Amino acid sequence: MKRENLAFLVAGLAFGVLIGFGSYHAVHSTPTLDDAPPTVSAPSPQGPMAPTQTGGPNAAGGAPMVARVNELKRMLQEKPDDPQVLLALANLHYDAAMWEQAAGYYERVAQIEPNADMLTDLGVCYRGLRQFDKAIETFARANEQDPTHWQSLYNTVIVAGFDTDRIEIARQALASMEAIEPQPPELEPARLQHLREMLDQAARAAEPS
Repeated sequence: MKRENLAFLVAGLAFGVLIGFGSYHAVHSTPTLDDAPPTVSAPSPQGPMAPTQTGGPNAAGGAPMVARVNELKRMLQEKPDDPQVLLALANLHYDAAMWEQAAGYYERVAQIEPNADMLTDLGVCYRGLRQFDKAIETFARANEQDPTHWQSLYNTVIVAGFDTDRIEIARQALASMEAIEPQPPELEPARLQHLREMLDQAARAAEPS
């Protein structure tokens, strides 16, 4: 998990973004994966939030990514349950928007060392796979791990309120998030206000005529 990092995955609505932690390293610093150190650890980027995924699959660099993935898989043969290797593989696939592969590795990490950030990334993967109920459930698990984790609540608002019609769950998540972090520094005030307004519109649209 790449801590203290916000990466935005574009959704259909102008404000409709999920907040995850997996893609900052590839998008912001644009390294080649050949530059990764020989000892495996989840990248720890520095700096402000990154924008959305760019370039889709293999955005992090096609051939270098393949080489790095193969190297990590060889390491995984020696230590099948090494959470750092699993997490590095998950993050690489996340960076390339390869949601199914990333989810598989995150799921294995979740069985060993679950934490709120990693579970949030897993929820983003489920959302990318259009498994919206699993995404909501996973964001809830993230919030159980860390009740102050506003990012998982924000993502719940997006998926529950706009990918599905579970407006009440979205409202509860938004209220909980604002109680924790009324104005997250990583979100522009206008974006958060737009979220509130669009959630109100979605609620009105869901009301029986």
